[in-house]
Amino acid sequence: MSWDDVFKFITAAIASVGVAGSIIFALSSWLGKVWASRILDRERNSLNKELEATKRELDVYKDTYLRNHNDKIVIYRAVIDIVSKLLATFDSFQSGRLQQPDAAKAFALFNEQRMQAYGYLAMLAPQQAMDAHDRLIDHLIKISNGSAAYEWDKVRELAISFINEVRIDVGIDKDPISYNGAL
Repeated sequence: MSWDDVFKFITAAIASVGVAGSIIFALSSWLGKVWASRILDRERNSLNKELEATKRELDVYKDTYLRNHNDKIVIYRAVIDIVSKLLATFDSFQSGRLQQPDAAKAFALFNEQRMQAYGYLAMLAPQQAMDAHDRLIDHLIKISNGSAAYEWDKVRELAISFINEVRIDVGIDKDPISYNGAL
């Protein structure tokens, strides 16, 4: 066997292995892409399902939060309305525009409404807001019963304390407000 024959034999062997290798490489590359595509589709579908489930959970949480937030605002407004009406009654009674029987009716209505409002507050308000509410209402009851004098400064201080707790709870502003007027 001559060197030419050996060289031809080695060249033929390398060529046949190279062709087979390139065919095997091409097939394995194609098969790898098919498998990768299937695995990627399966993972994509799984992640999409998880994403949709998370979106639904987030929507439920958002709706619940917004409903509670709106309920809080409605309840706090109701409390402010109830207190405002009683304060207007105190002012009218002190100025002589309201007689004792009418003042008693207004207080009876206040008493009924404050108990309702307390129940609503207890469901949603934090303890700090409840405490400020209790201090204000207790003072108003003392005024109505005649065991405390109606001093606007004291009532305003308690009302502003309650309003500041409400502002913190509903997220309007964490900074307290204060009365800066002359009265």
